[in-house]
Amino acid sequence: MSTSDAHRREDRSAEAVLAAARRAIDEVMARSSSGAAGDSGAAGSPDGGAPLPGGLAGVWRGAERAPVPAEPAAPAASDAGDESAALAGGVSADDPEYKRAKKRALNMLAARDHATEELRSKLLRKEHPEDVVDTLLDRLTASGLLDDEQFAAGFVRARRESRALSVRALRQELTKKGIPESVSEHALEDIDDEFDLAYEVALKKARSTANLPHDTRLRRTLGMLARRGFPQSVCMAAARRALEDA
Repeated sequence: MSTSDAHRREDRSAEAVLAAARRAIDEVMARSSSGAAGDSGAAGSPDGGAPLPGGLAGVWRGAERAPVPAEPAAPAASDAGDESAALAGGVSADDPEYKRAKKRALNMLAARDHATEELRSKLLRKEHPEDVVDTLLDRLTASGLLDDEQFAAGFVRARRESRALSVRALRQELTKKGIPESVSEHALEDIDDEFDLAYEVALKKARSTANLPHDTRLRRTLGMLARRGFPQSVCMAAARRALEDA
């Protein structure tokens, strides 16, 4: 198989996965709406729909779609009314603005998880009405498709593995995403390997600069560690040890 054929197959596969994720999200939203229309006081979610365990991570994991968790059957609607009965703030599900915001939000969530405030900011920048956005976010949260705690935990894990960021740098990135401080601290509380991670980063840098003078290697290694947010004391200790071991 030629390289171009392989790339085309990968593109088609990615498109299929995105489409499947969007369908799964729509199914969850529809079940949530049906539950709300028939039972406005169901426990566990403000609009009566059963939340989706694991948030979007239950639907979308990297490049693979995981099975959508089974949910209890939604009660039958109590009247012939449409989804508008389930929406708060006077926003109707038939409102063209709501439909456009929902489509855009689901496309964003199908691509990757978002923090609630991050998604809100993106939708508002696209000039969707604020009341529509807030209503939509409430429904996404009730459906389990938005969950800041799960987002923060996954974000921290991914950034530690892919970019070797310090706790301080991770805290700053979570703040930029709009994650509340209490949620950020909970996601970061179990990290206790700051020196080990800094040493791994420093050792790679030390080995890649082995042909340079010692002072230059130390300066560049310290600079890299500082840019990743490690405390000064950790930077110095990790850099010196790495230069000795490289």
